[in-house]
Amino acid sequence: MKQTLLILFSFFIFGNSFSQEKQVIETADIDTQKIDSLVSHIENNDRGIGSVSIFKDGKEIYNRSFGQSKLTDIQYNAETKYRIGSITKMITATLVFKLIENNQLSLADKLSKFYPKIPNSEKITIKNLLEHSSGLGDFVMKNDSITWLIEKANEKEIFDEIIKQGVSFQPSENVAYSNSGYFLLAKIVENLFGKDYAAIVAENIAQPLKLKNLEAATEKTKNLFPPYGYKEKWEKVKDLEFSNIIGVGDVVATTKDLNSFLYNLFQYKILKKESLEQMKPNYTKEETFGRGLMFIPFYENVFYGHAGDTSTTHSVVAYNQKDSLGLSLALIGDRFPRNDFIIGILSIVYGKDYEFPNFRVITLNSEDLDKFLGTYSSPDYPLKLTISKDGNTLMGKGEGAGQSAFPLECYEENKFKFDRAGVKIEFIPEENKLIMNQNGEKIEMTKE
Repeated sequence: MKQTLLILFSFFIFGNSFSQEKQVIETADIDTQKIDSLVSHIENNDRGIGSVSIFKDGKEIYNRSFGQSKLTDIQYNAETKYRIGSITKMITATLVFKLIENNQLSLADKLSKFYPKIPNSEKITIKNLLEHSSGLGDFVMKNDSITWLIEKANEKEIFDEIIKQGVSFQPSENVAYSNSGYFLLAKIVENLFGKDYAAIVAENIAQPLKLKNLEAATEKTKNLFPPYGYKEKWEKVKDLEFSNIIGVGDVVATTKDLNSFLYNLFQYKILKKESLEQMKPNYTKEETFGRGLMFIPFYENVFYGHAGDTSTTHSVVAYNQKDSLGLSLALIGDRFPRNDFIIGILSIVYGKDYEFPNFRVITLNSEDLDKFLGTYSSPDYPLKLTISKDGNTLMGKGEGAGQSAFPLECYEENKFKFDRAGVKIEFIPEENKLIMNQNGEKIEMTKE
């Protein structure tokens, strides 16, 4: 799901500069002990709960669960599954290409063949839906809010929202990440297979590949981690209802099974080579989205895969064909950005300079926060930012963004941060101003 400033939905990427000169990395080159130290650093500072898996040549060379020891209200084991959000779309796209290989569907088929009431359906193709070039909106963000999908909605309500949102551009004119497009693809998959999505995933992916810990979640799903938020300690929080996001974000898995799925996909154990090549984005033409796979660069290294977010969880799975290297990360609780986590792991894998993150935090009393409180705005930014407090914790909230308040940690005098979204705020109390910096974009705001 797409990220805008202060909206806590991101979907990629850990890219850096890219060039063609490459050197194959060997298993012996990978410093798993240093990776383990990084994961311990995250865990010891209460910055995340999740799992990391690394594959080399189809074999798992590293697996670590972390943060679970901080939980007091759950039972878990090595087979406990994680929510993987939009990585589900990669599964849906794979099923679409299976239908194409079976001559039941074509990339050129029009959406009107299945759902003529959808706006522009007579122009939108299956290919457009796969590559986010349909122009359709995002049903998950109803009135800029995801909260409506935390409780169960019916299929008619979802279709009505897709129709209501209409289109923002003509097919192939632009690219805009669309959960609506993949919801429709999942419905087409169910229609042509003649079964529900969970059964299709089981019969066509999980069972043939012997992935016993990968499934589309249903009411029968067991041994699944709930999502967590942090407020002085980790606590369970509500997340999107699985039945509302079928084919969009309902698959759950262990990180090992995620890596195994992607490795087998690239070994042509699920689809033919021609199909996989169509799924991949053409990065030489600056395509980020392919038709189910994303381009994920790290320096000179090319990865393909997908990232996923629900309202509270964050995950990614990626595969480098040259090195036969797979990496998956699933977070059910995070206070350190997934992107930065992955950059750290891959920096160690590829021998790049890397310093562990500094999690130093200054504790303030409640009265120390009063000088920062208020609503801030800028003529150059559409959202207002309200600063409040909860006990001795400073809180921020983007008004009108359909989001919850987020905690801010003090790391220097008058300077606060929210690592999860890459937000830093410097207050200038004597001028009733603040400067907000998110991933290099600075905005000066004045207290109203």
